[in-house]
Amino acid sequence: MIKLLNATYQHSSNIIHIPNISLNRGDIVGLFGVSGCGKSTAASILAGMRKPSTGIMSLPIKRDNENNPLQWITQQPEFAFNPRWKVKRSLMESGNISLPLLQRYLVEPSWLEKKPHQLSGGELQRVNIVRALTQSTQFLICDEITAQLDPITQQHIWNKLIEDIQERQIGTIIISHNIYLLRQLCSKIIYWSNN
Repeated sequence: MIKLLNATYQHSSNIIHIPNISLNRGDIVGLFGVSGCGKSTAASILAGMRKPSTGIMSLPIKRDNENNPLQWITQQPEFAFNPRWKVKRSLMESGNISLPLLQRYLVEPSWLEKKPHQLSGGELQRVNIVRALTQSTQFLICDEITAQLDPITQQHIWNKLIEDIQERQIGTIIISHNIYLLRQLCSKIIYWSNN
């Protein structure tokens, strides 16, 4: 289970009040807010990359010799890859070089021999999604993950990802300022205005 209650995060002189978030395996929860309200900050806290200034936080525990059960897919995939490595090496770290999985998310096998800067943002994001779907993944934080994709590819990726999430009972937080997307995908939406 993921839980974040009564949390704040101090950024310079600003205090961000984060809405209460609770996520069980199999839940698909949307986090809606306008640009700049702190959604990506909340994502980094939920991913364990930052600590809240106040509040209670509970995250799944990583076991030895396993990938982290909580995977954060950011909206900027170029920061999620080592620029010196070929894409294949990054995928091998997660154990996710499965041709059917690559095909499912429209990843061309030839991309694996390239370095991250040789792929477009949308191509790299599809690889990033595949990498996050490790065998040990129990929770996903999806932060504007299809913003760089054209509408047809967005729809394809979300259809496949929701199928995988439901089949594997992966607890998922979908962060977006697109309320229509969240209404289609989520069983619960948290509305956040940080005023």
